Amino acid sequence: MALPTNDVLTQLYDKGTVTDADGSEIKAHSYIPRENAEALYKTILANKPTCVIEVGMCMAVSSIAILSALRENGHGKLISIDPNQNTDVNGIGLLNIKKSGLDHLHELMEMPSHQALPKLLSRNKSIDFAYIDGWHTFDYTLVDFFYIDKMLGEKGIVGFNDCGWRSVHKVLKFLISHRHYRELDVGLKRTYKARNPLFSIIKRLEGRVSTDRYFVKEENWEPSFSFYRRF
Repeated sequence: MALPTNDVLTQLYDKGTVTDADGSEIKAHSYIPRENAEALYKTILANKPTCVIEVGMCMAVSSIAILSALRENGHGKLISIDPNQNTDVNGIGLLNIKKSGLDHLHELMEMPSHQALPKLLSRNKSIDFAYIDGWHTFDYTLVDFFYIDKMLGEKGIVGFNDCGWRSVHKVLKFLISHRHYRELDVGLKRTYKARNPLFSIIKRLEGRVSTDRYFVKEENWEPSFSFYRRF
């Protein structure tokens, strides 16, 4: 399913640039591919979440995909967590959301996710959907998932970017072995892209899919205090 017409995304995907607050075109970076944005948009449309959290925002490509679907659904709010929005990218993501007319559905928490997520949990925040694309080391990604799992309701969905990274893949193995989730087919072709054919073969053998992966929470379940399973 194609994304709705959006001048920001058209410029970014066609020219590889975005326009800053001064009207200057600058090179875009750190954004998800079009097919991932389309899958995100389609999945939000189909599942109609009320509250969505994304970890990582940067130039707001994923944010615009989510917010466009929420607007089309007629309800919902997105909370983006990005500690560097106004320092590393000079607020380009916020500007792109405003240009898209979607800022009324959006809230930014400009702090690290390991601070923002516990804060949301302490408010008894309940969510229906999450997209994790933050700091990609194993520890940070696992902490992101841990807190999101606490807030995600049954049948809620969590998506992960850059699943081919060993660190992210390891978190997915934890999710499968230590929680009750099932993978959701969102129409993305499973690829094993790598910098050379040998590395691609290794990724395939290890099951490290390069594309985004989504999981549905089957039930609110945690193992007993003594549980451990290799993952």
